[in-house]
Amino acid sequence: MSARHDQRGFGLIEIVLVLVVVAVAGFFFMKYLGGTATTIEKFQEERPIAHARLMADQATLGSIRDQLRTWQAEHEGKWPADKAAVLALLPSAPKFQCAGNDFDYDPATGSLSLQITDAARC
Repeated sequence: MSARHDQRGFGLIEIVLVLVVVAVAGFFFMKYLGGTATTIEKFQEERPIAHARLMADQATLGSIRDQLRTWQAEHEGKWPADKAAVLALLPSAPKFQCAGNDFDYDPATGSLSLQITDAARC
């Protein structure tokens, strides 16, 4: 009697091998999803757009400061009387990128500062 070798179906080794491959693929997929979630959280914490907006506001303030120093040099070291006088020196009203941001002016020292200096509030 000869043994029949044309049996159909999967053996135990094939089933175990498929389960191992699926488990390894699932492990790497879960690591990928976990890494992606961590990256998104880190990206949201760093808030690069808010930092860019704050840097743009600081550049705008630097431009106002340059205009103010030029005016002071032309007027024998005196500073403008108030913030309205500083705004009158500018060709147009400053446009700050952070919502609600503006500058403060101290006429005694001629110093300028931003009202919002934290990127988290931007």
